[in-house]
Amino acid sequence: MVAVVRKNRLIVNRVSYFRAHAEDVVIGSIGRKRTPIGKRNYLDVEDRIPPRRIDVIQGAELDIDFSRTSKGDFNTSIDAIIKGVPVKLSGGVAFDRMRSGELKLVKLSVLNNRMMQAANNSPQKLRSLIDWGNSARIVHQIFVVMEASLSNQLSTSSNLSISGGQDDIQASLDGTGSTSVKTTISISKGTCFAYLMARIEWDARQKRNRTRIVGLRNEQVGIG
Repeated sequence: MVAVVRKNRLIVNRVSYFRAHAEDVVIGSIGRKRTPIGKRNYLDVEDRIPPRRIDVIQGAELDIDFSRTSKGDFNTSIDAIIKGVPVKLSGGVAFDRMRSGELKLVKLSVLNNRMMQAANNSPQKLRSLIDWGNSARIVHQIFVVMEASLSNQLSTSSNLSISGGQDDIQASLDGTGSTSVKTTISISKGTCFAYLMARIEWDARQKRNRTRIVGLRNEQVGIG
């Protein structure tokens, strides 16, 4: 996959991902979509689906099309995952290190049906989503920046097991080659570079009659 970075979005395979307020987002974040006049739409994060409910995520490494991406598009600082932990870099430094291949952009995602099941199995979170009405959203895909050695290891793992407490998420990568030692990476608040949120389809049209999610529909920047 090849990505094009813009100040207000990330474009991959003609899908436009949100970048506004990405620093507040983790996988499984829930909240209300905000559409401020004259500003970029974003998810107002209020809670998240517990990692134990999600259980596993999928990872994939991307290349950036630097012929259509400039250093100016990296307009905010980035918490890159280096040696398994977040390290804050300026946008310009991150751009240079990604262009040199030292850092890579990685997509982490949860299948829509799996995220739907995770939300339905989290009664308190489900109640909040119902209460927020039609503006309620769930984040099921995020992008993070990490060192190339980690992203290469991740690309050989079809699924990553995750765990975590209230403030962070830990993803475990199985050992490769001659070692069976697992590598743990911290995907904490601040590491998200871009994200995709899902609009919720309910079992009833009226909010007062809703009891469970029956579908999730991807919502891109400028669509929905």
